[in-house]
Amino acid sequence: MATVSPDLDRPVRLHPLTYLEEGDEVTVGRADIDSYGLFPVDGAALLRRLEAGDSPNTAARWYTETYGEQVDVAEFLEVLEELELLVKDGEEAAEAAGPVRWQRLGRAVFSPAAWVAYGLLVAAAVAAAIRTPALVPRYQHLFFTHSSLVVLTLGIVLGQVPWILAHEAFHALAGRRLGLHSTLSIGRRFYYVVFVTALDGLVAVPRRKRYLPMLAGMLLDVLVICGLTLGAAGLHGSTGAAGVVYRLLLSMAFAVVLRLAWQFYFFLRTDLYYLAITVLGCNDLQTVARQQLRNRFVRLIRRPERAVEESGWTDRDREVARWYSWLMVAGYAFLTTTLLTAVIPTGIKVTRMAVHKLHANLSPANVTDVVVFLILNFGELFLAGYLAARSWRRRTRTAAAPAASPAQTA
Repeated sequence: MATVSPDLDRPVRLHPLTYLEEGDEVTVGRADIDSYGLFPVDGAALLRRLEAGDSPNTAARWYTETYGEQVDVAEFLEVLEELELLVKDGEEAAEAAGPVRWQRLGRAVFSPAAWVAYGLLVAAAVAAAIRTPALVPRYQHLFFTHSSLVVLTLGIVLGQVPWILAHEAFHALAGRRLGLHSTLSIGRRFYYVVFVTALDGLVAVPRRKRYLPMLAGMLLDVLVICGLTLGAAGLHGSTGAAGVVYRLLLSMAFAVVLRLAWQFYFFLRTDLYYLAITVLGCNDLQTVARQQLRNRFVRLIRRPERAVEESGWTDRDREVARWYSWLMVAGYAFLTTTLLTAVIPTGIKVTRMAVHKLHANLSPANVTDVVVFLILNFGELFLAGYLAARSWRRRTRTAAAPAASPAQTA
């Protein structure tokens, strides 16, 4: 990694930066690559001096005169380099971030007219459910056919993947409406496999503007439930193919209800978790809570040398993590208990049923039905295990990599 110039009397060049002041902290970064850092107010002021053209030594003297303290300006420059805020020798400064793709669509999707339409859709679905109670989502709706293959393929996989992607698209559009870039990836939350929309630039917008991008996915879930319910209302009482479609719509609606309820497992860093830390004014609550638990444990076993350094924690994260860490433990304990007492026993029972069904009928159609049933039932757990193993190997390689010497970083 290239290092900054040792000439502290020469001005440094910086890429176009954005600043967001919130209380005693200032978020500074580059919108073009979504690289941001959290600075104290005086640190951001020092950065502004460098951006204005002061040399590091000149800015350091100004800092001392203004705040009455010395600053290690060389170390400060190293931090800026790690965040990729400095323009390296021979490199051109990045252009100011321009409009992102789909920004106009994002504004249209969350325009006043759209909100009126969403309100009418919800009201119509509620009225239909009141008029026809059979439309109210319930677990029996999942089993709309006797074929296990059709239930899982249409109702859960093909029936849910489009809504999951639409959920993430609403997150992305709500962010792009504000001019933020987004990326979609596959991740893991304990033994759940999830799609994740990254909106790193959200840290650089005022907190009041972050709520809609965080909750946009849940809004989409509500709209999907209402839309499917209204579609089923139009087919209520139908028979034949129309009756199957009616039951399929209700099945998909209940599956979306389950995904909406999953958001309340906030300790898995769901949408509601990010909402909560924004409301509470936290920065990285989950990490601080984990590290607090680790430090409590190493102190308990009298190995304090293995404790995590706490200097990087914000005061607010530290304060909230004192009680949130125990809530997180309770949440993981609940999911682990559910895994041992419900998920695994259910999986064993399902496997026995599948084996029994194969013994009873070895026709190609039946074998295909059972095999696909098992793959779709257990595929998520195996994929979650694979993602966990890959993450563990990556952390192990990082921890085992030797630290670079000054000569290697020159």
